Amino acid sequence: MARTRGSSRTVGDAAAASLRFPPEGRPLVFGAAPPPPPAHHAREGFFRFRRHDGKVLLTSDVGEWRLLARADFDAFVGGTLAEGHPARRSLADAGMLLPYLDVERTVERYRRRNARAGAAPHLHIVIPTLRCNAACAYCHAGRAPMKARGADMDLGTARDVVDFIFRTPSERIAIELQGGEPLANFPAVRFIVEYAREVNRRERRDLQLLLVTNLGLMDEEKMRFLLAGGVLLCTSLDGPADLHDAARRTPGGGGHARALEWMGRVHDEYRRAGRDLDLWHVDALATMTKPSLGRWREIVDAYVALGIKTIHLRPLNPMGFAARQWERWGYGGEEFVASYTAALDYIIGLNLRGTELIERGAALFLARILGDDDPGYVDLQSPCGAGMGQLAYGHDGSVYTCDEGRMVARMGDDLFKIGEAASMTFDDVLRSDTVRAVRIASLLEAAPGCRSCVYLPYCGICPVLSYVTQHDIFGQMPTNMRCRTNRGILDHLFTILDRGDEATLRVLRRWTVRKSRGA
Repeated sequence: MARTRGSSRTVGDAAAASLRFPPEGRPLVFGAAPPPPPAHHAREGFFRFRRHDGKVLLTSDVGEWRLLARADFDAFVGGTLAEGHPARRSLADAGMLLPYLDVERTVERYRRRNARAGAAPHLHIVIPTLRCNAACAYCHAGRAPMKARGADMDLGTARDVVDFIFRTPSERIAIELQGGEPLANFPAVRFIVEYAREVNRRERRDLQLLLVTNLGLMDEEKMRFLLAGGVLLCTSLDGPADLHDAARRTPGGGGHARALEWMGRVHDEYRRAGRDLDLWHVDALATMTKPSLGRWREIVDAYVALGIKTIHLRPLNPMGFAARQWERWGYGGEEFVASYTAALDYIIGLNLRGTELIERGAALFLARILGDDDPGYVDLQSPCGAGMGQLAYGHDGSVYTCDEGRMVARMGDDLFKIGEAASMTFDDVLRSDTVRAVRIASLLEAAPGCRSCVYLPYCGICPVLSYVTQHDIFGQMPTNMRCRTNRGILDHLFTILDRGDEATLRVLRRWTVRKSRGA
């Protein structure tokens, strides 16, 4: 049975406890409805609500939302909203006014929004090595020095991991090579890429290969191999050179310049191949530290100057080295939200003036708010994707619920380890008490503080982060950093959606459009 630090509860206890609460509304959700019946026959359907900027925000289980004036909300719940009132038809269209309920359409929308919740793992994070040429001050991956012994994945283990990955019944497989710095063990990277492509010629899955690298060990041979193998690249770019190099230290310095050099080289190769750089490019992530919070404008401008079309302003992860140096580099959720929302407003303004730039975190939330399709982001699912949407594989072949779970193991705690790739089956994953515990702990509909939250249709819980910061996989939402961060971002997004003009709304809708790279 899964354990929780600082608590004697078991998974069974938690599941039983959740059943003692009376439901807040019918578990069904509500789709579009015909014109509402006379007021005396109508009653409110199921919804969640929250006061928001002097109004009241209502949401349904399929992500429909409405913002009502306080007086209109009071009339709605009091049954006195006039039959001809504009809010009445709007609420009916949102499925929040009964008795009409389009059950088939509602079920289909719910299925689409949660399509991956019960799917087999599609994201497989593989660690070819723990060694890294950089010494990032906030590293949460538990990297090892370049001269470390026993930190590399051998080719036999690499074969076991790839064989295990292809036992998943998922039609989509994404293998993401991380580290350490994966290029520090290029023989294993080369083997995994070649062997995965070989196996897939027989399996015929939708295979995607990705490599997360600081680009510091890139050379011509490696680049040409990776691009020829269709491997997508992702790197970290924390803004201007002084910010980047201060946190992401490399021997001799110059990590920022080297990253830009190889990003440019890769983009040149894509151009020669006739690729559309809006689709084919090196993705870049900006990790926000305490020193960078006040320099958000410089960070955004640095991305714009480089012609990068997507930026992901990520909060710092309080694990590994980052946890040890939190006073210097870390911050509270509210501090991050203040910097992030200012940057988001600035980015939207740039778009309105003709400069295309997508903030990836906002785009993921907006995909849930403005559409019905699951964007496939495992952190915004209920339950979360750990153990079902994704798995992580250590350099020794150990299998974990997720990469965050692997990081916890690097901190000396193997709570999130499932087994070994060489000796496991996928039934072992499905039957694992660890996976079951994580799924129960991340089920929003059963979590106190989440089950009644207006943002439930758009959000997600990370039990690993709860465990690290609150010593329990069952997070305490009022003080949970991830919850406070997500809530602050969502508050701001709904303010923009409520007050934004049509040009702003067009920008936000464009951010949710997913384009396929094709072959």
